[in-house]
Amino acid sequence: MDEENLQAVAEAAVPDVQVENDSLIFKGQTIMNKQRTAKEGPQPGQIPAPVHIGKDVLYSPYNYIPTEKVNKKDTTSKGKINYILAEGSIDAEEEELEYDIHGINTVTVHTPVVNYSAVSDDQPHNQKTKPNMSRSALILERPFTVRIPTSGQHLDVSQYPGYGNRDYAKYFRTKQVRFMFDVYTGSRNQFIPANTWIDIPVNQLDTEFYLPVWVDEGDYQVYFRNIAENAPEGYNWQSDANLDLANHAAVDEVSVEVIGRLYDFHVTDIADYNWERVFRTFAGSKDPSGASYWVGQNGIDGDPRGNLAQYTLPIRPGSNPLTGMSNVSVKTGYHFKFDFKTKGNMFSKQDGIRITPTFTYVSKGGGTPIPVDLYYKTNEKPFVKIGSEEDTVQRYVVLNERLRNVPLGDMKNSGYWKYDQHLTTIEKVGVDREEFMRNYVLKYTKLKTPVGGYDKLILPEQLKTLIGSKDIPSNASVTPERANASIQQWYGEYSIPAAPYVVPAGTNLAEYGRTNGGLTDKSPIFLKDGYIVVNFDIESIQNGKVNDPHLQYIHAPLMNQWKLEGYQNSILDSFMKRYNVKDGDVMFYNADKSSRDDFSAQAPH
Repeated sequence: MDEENLQAVAEAAVPDVQVENDSLIFKGQTIMNKQRTAKEGPQPGQIPAPVHIGKDVLYSPYNYIPTEKVNKKDTTSKGKINYILAEGSIDAEEEELEYDIHGINTVTVHTPVVNYSAVSDDQPHNQKTKPNMSRSALILERPFTVRIPTSGQHLDVSQYPGYGNRDYAKYFRTKQVRFMFDVYTGSRNQFIPANTWIDIPVNQLDTEFYLPVWVDEGDYQVYFRNIAENAPEGYNWQSDANLDLANHAAVDEVSVEVIGRLYDFHVTDIADYNWERVFRTFAGSKDPSGASYWVGQNGIDGDPRGNLAQYTLPIRPGSNPLTGMSNVSVKTGYHFKFDFKTKGNMFSKQDGIRITPTFTYVSKGGGTPIPVDLYYKTNEKPFVKIGSEEDTVQRYVVLNERLRNVPLGDMKNSGYWKYDQHLTTIEKVGVDREEFMRNYVLKYTKLKTPVGGYDKLILPEQLKTLIGSKDIPSNASVTPERANASIQQWYGEYSIPAAPYVVPAGTNLAEYGRTNGGLTDKSPIFLKDGYIVVNFDIESIQNGKVNDPHLQYIHAPLMNQWKLEGYQNSILDSFMKRYNVKDGDVMFYNADKSSRDDFSAQAPH
């Protein structure tokens, strides 16, 4: 056998050699397959080429600075990078490697808060003669609203991206408000003493409160503070916005004025005999029937009072509900009693009410009354004009008068207040408080109090009682007696002369008499066949400032309480005649019927 052919023979006699590669799987992809094959293994694949690491690998979004980090400029930052052993690695000494990251930039921490708060201005109930338009009006025993937004101007957005004028609510820890006076929550179920910081929910824009009646009238500040979520103890603050890093709160304050009320005028009695049983349970009785004539059919805030339209002002033909009396009006010379209320600081010795009567005349056929002047006779002078220098008639009012029916408890409270507040320490020596109160009720309230004349009434402090509630929270800033003094009731009465002479306003009566051969009761200049309408302008006077009246019932620049209480300027009488009356008109007197007619009719023959 040829030796050169031995290899071929041998190879032909032996099966193919079985081979097997190493196994390599890289990130789930088979690079080398270890499957056994004949003669030669499969060609290994390629390990994928490396790629750049994307930002999602080394970047963590939505990171938050911890709230314990206070505001600070250029705060250093640090970080670490971790390498984790890939699955399938062999011969590694550590499964995880950690290295510091160098060169991280500094960060300035500045948590923004803003404060542009406001307090509602209750202009529709502001009766001040001279409203202070630079202060929000808060009215006693009325709700008011504070607004604390979380949005507003912070740092200039062009210089500091992310700031500017926007909503910063997510950076607030809390919002707070503080009043210098007692308040209730809007629902009046929680009392909050003065100078208490009150937490307001961050996402609540408006919050309603209620002003107690005992808060002193006057000027106050309402304070606000909005606190950043990272504010430390003893934080500093800044007005409007915490623009400086050192501050962690934004503060604001709003100027307000607490203002009282003048309201609830009504006529409670008329001395004319035709009207006695309207106001009394029976003829000759001192017990009231409960009837009275209000300004309108609304209460102090315009809500329905519940009285019938017939029992509203002005009193005119048709106002008398008695059978057979629907057409009667009040005769001249008879007085009518009235009362009304005030709220606020009207409890000092120098506080009072000024009522200025004016007069118009209208025919019995209806229409619009015209302004008139009234004259009356005296023993010394035949014609005295109301409001002239010769008009010297003095009027008096007795508070504790039989037909006025002033509640005894109200007079007692007034007596206690006078002892506590009006008497000096020396004057109280040897004077028992209870004894003083009894003397006040039994003696002083029955004295005649001068109130002025036909042209002007001044109701002084002797003609008021104190009617506020003494039921107040134990932590209120006032005493029960001071709370009681916060609401006052004023009593008065008025009449025109028994036989007035009525002429158009501005008439020169003396000149008329000179050029017409004198004046008599029957001179045609005198208006007789109609009604004299009495109008009241009612103002409150504080601290004796008669030239600077405090509140107006009718003629305040911002509101008309007379109108709010439902007064109607177009009315009908019992004959369905229409009259155009003006705010403040109280009483229609019959110009041709006098109280003297009643007395003369009853004179013995």
